[in-house]
Amino acid sequence: MRTTIAIALCLLAAPAFADDVLLGTGGRISGKLEQLEDGSYRLTTPAGTVVALERSQVSSVSYSTAESEKYAARARTAPDTIEAQMALANWCREHNLNSEATKHAERVVELDPTNAEARQMLNFRNVDGEWMTREQMMSSRGLVFHSGKYRTRQEVALLEAEGKHKELATHWTTEIKKWRRWLGDRRPERVQEAMAAFEQVSDPLAGPPIVELLDAEKDPAVRRMLARAAARINHQSTVNALVLLSLNDPDEELRLSALESLVNSGRGGVTEAYVKALRSNENVVVNRAAVALGSLEDQSAISPLIDALITKHKKVTGGSSGGDTYSFNPTSGGFSMGGGGPKVTEGRLQNPDVLSALVRLTGEHYGYDRELWKKWLSTQARMVQVDLRRDK
Repeated sequence: MRTTIAIALCLLAAPAFADDVLLGTGGRISGKLEQLEDGSYRLTTPAGTVVALERSQVSSVSYSTAESEKYAARARTAPDTIEAQMALANWCREHNLNSEATKHAERVVELDPTNAEARQMLNFRNVDGEWMTREQMMSSRGLVFHSGKYRTRQEVALLEAEGKHKELATHWTTEIKKWRRWLGDRRPERVQEAMAAFEQVSDPLAGPPIVELLDAEKDPAVRRMLARAAARINHQSTVNALVLLSLNDPDEELRLSALESLVNSGRGGVTEAYVKALRSNENVVVNRAAVALGSLEDQSAISPLIDALITKHKKVTGGSSGGDTYSFNPTSGGFSMGGGGPKVTEGRLQNPDVLSALVRLTGEHYGYDRELWKKWLSTQARMVQVDLRRDK
């Protein structure tokens, strides 16, 4: 019954001084509104009819104020002329009745399309004799409103692409974590589904989460599977991860497969990573880096390989060390630890894999004599210069 009465009252004209109630059905009722303790409403219409409304029936309420009542009185008596409507629009603006000010300014424009004061109140600008809104003016300059400001269409395209990029990156992070959980599922079909997903993924945006998972993974079989996935993904993070695997991983099979995938991929930036590894603290890493450089067959690695033919390392013996270990020492001279503990001496080590890489890259063999290698390299550089002059 309440809803029926409310809908019927929507057809009544709004009173001059009243609160305005927007119903959930889309209708409106005006009158004196009270909210009861239980959250429901009681509205008294200008005719004296009392309408009870449940809270769920009310969408929004606009309460009458002293200013709105003054406005209603002015609006009732204002003539429908340019001067009167403009004066009423200005009065509304001064009293912070912005929606009402807009309504009367729009009426002025209807009566006089060239009225500058009304146009400016409506945020129009005169551009070469034509009245334009700010949006129209910006559009004429090739700008569109996006994310709180006007931007070029190219900038908007970049922002949208960046948003899609972030969305896809989040998607892959979620998917890859899910697949890893499924690998531990008791249901064989889930395990098979996860393994198939890891064997098929190739989107570059899946690279960073694959690498993150690989860094934390302890299971050797899962690590090999993740390394195979990384090898299929063309992303700098996967290249870096495969380089580190090929140099440092204790699993020889994993090291060799990582190196093979990098050599076969032809990706750029790999040589530089292995050249940097020639300066590693670990002698074994120096030699692994040389093997990689020989396999890549990049002539730019020749000079760094010559420098790495013989490297200085510390040798730890005695005490509880359990054998000899080596680490890089950039300084010269040797020393030993006092007392009865392990003794540390410095030595110069020849790196056979570095020599093998040089022989493979040059076809020459000067042993571990760096001076002879450097003379040979200098001769090659002079020969190239002569050839270049002849080409001119």
